[in-house]
Amino acid sequence: MIQCRKLFTAVGTTMIGVVFGSGLGFAQGNLPMAATGDQVVIKRETSRVIDPHKYRVPLSVEAIQTVTLVAPFDGTIKQVVAKTNSKLQPQSEVIRLDNTVQKLKLSHAQALLKLALIEQRAAGKEEIPAALAQAKVDIAKIDVEIVQSLLDQTSVRTPFGSEVQRILVADGQFVRAGDPVAIVADSSKMKVEVPVERALAETGKPFSLKIEANEVEGKIDQVLPLPAKFDVLRELFDSIASVVVVVDNADGKIKVGQTVYVPLIPRQPVIEVPVAAIGNLADGHRKVQVVRQSVVRDISVALLGQIGTSRVFVSGPFAEGDEVIYEASHQFGDGFQLKPSSGTAAAAGGAAGTERSTSPNPPVVPNKVGF
Repeated sequence: MIQCRKLFTAVGTTMIGVVFGSGLGFAQGNLPMAATGDQVVIKRETSRVIDPHKYRVPLSVEAIQTVTLVAPFDGTIKQVVAKTNSKLQPQSEVIRLDNTVQKLKLSHAQALLKLALIEQRAAGKEEIPAALAQAKVDIAKIDVEIVQSLLDQTSVRTPFGSEVQRILVADGQFVRAGDPVAIVADSSKMKVEVPVERALAETGKPFSLKIEANEVEGKIDQVLPLPAKFDVLRELFDSIASVVVVVDNADGKIKVGQTVYVPLIPRQPVIEVPVAAIGNLADGHRKVQVVRQSVVRDISVALLGQIGTSRVFVSGPFAEGDEVIYEASHQFGDGFQLKPSSGTAAAAGGAAGTERSTSPNPPVVPNKVGF
């Protein structure tokens, strides 16, 4: 980073009182407020802005249980019984395959059982014929059970109370054994795997998630090693883990596939700044002040991983060319305009120096919220 100390003339301001957090930021609360015409000294460094897409890992909620139902044998889909998004009780029929052959086999096996029972009764009390008749009955019963099982398999059923997520076949379609026919899910609870700082990774601990526009509360169900998809975050944090967070969804408001946002995955540009540059906004959020085109701007930031004791990664609406203020002789509000002091040119390569301007003060830049 290029660091520089310069003498400026304050041109204009809209002052906002700021108190820096304990242990963070230079002691701005003890500094005088800059006014138009004051000469102020600012220590700043040029920021290297990192595109947040480098760290982007899409996250979405999924049902606590999801099962893909498959065809048990080669056959033709006779009827799609359930519809997408329908709620099902355990063992509800979802897909029915053609069962004509199975029904005929069952009728045949039942007839053989009936015949065996007649022979058993006709055998009377003679020991050997009675034993043979009993054996025929036992075999016939087994045959009936086998065919009955094959018939039952023509109905593809959900193993638990669920909601149909997708139907993958249509009436009359031929399927092979093992082909997927439907996806069902138990959405009474939702889960999502997210990265967290390892110190916070504790089973059973409450955990807040942002699911699209809503803040929801869940609990950490599992603590896992960091998967490969989160490896890129290692450069921002000293120690991170992965946790599975479970959220109650008895009211059904959360839907499978909704987007999840977590603080460890930045959504705005990332830069590395001195810890001394971190301050507080009036609403309690953290900020960094930058000089942007000779104007001081308050940048609301999210703190990421700290580097030792003196530097930290932050994420916020930064722009190329922003110079981060980490020490100053005065307090500045957002929109405070600066003008290099005349008389001295800055040393080449960003070395320390002062400038004295002989030109009149430029007009005040209005304090704007957007950048």
